[in-house]
Amino acid sequence: MEKQQNWSTELYQGLEVHVTALRKEDPPQLWDYTVRICEPGLDASAESELAAESGDDEDYETADEALAAGFSRGYVLVDRIRKDGQA
Repeated sequence: MEKQQNWSTELYQGLEVHVTALRKEDPPQLWDYTVRICEPGLDASAESELAAESGDDEDYETADEALAAGFSRGYVLVDRIRKDGQA
C-alpha cells in the first residue's frame, strides 16, 4: 500500500524543490526522505518532474532532520541541473 506523502516545497534558482519525510519501516523510529525537482506550478507527484531521488545512506532521528537533509540534497540537484543546462 502506498503511503500518503506530504510535500514541503521551496523555490530555489527558479525551480521548485519538493521534499517529503518518510518513516522507515525497519527500524520504524528513524526517517528518510524523497526529493523531487519540478518547474514551478507542477505537481510534485507528476511524472514530469526534472529529477527525483530517494534519500541517502543516513538515518535521521526526526522528520525535521530528514526534511532539512532532503532540501540540502535538492539544492545540490538543482545546481547540477542548472550547471548541465537541462532546465
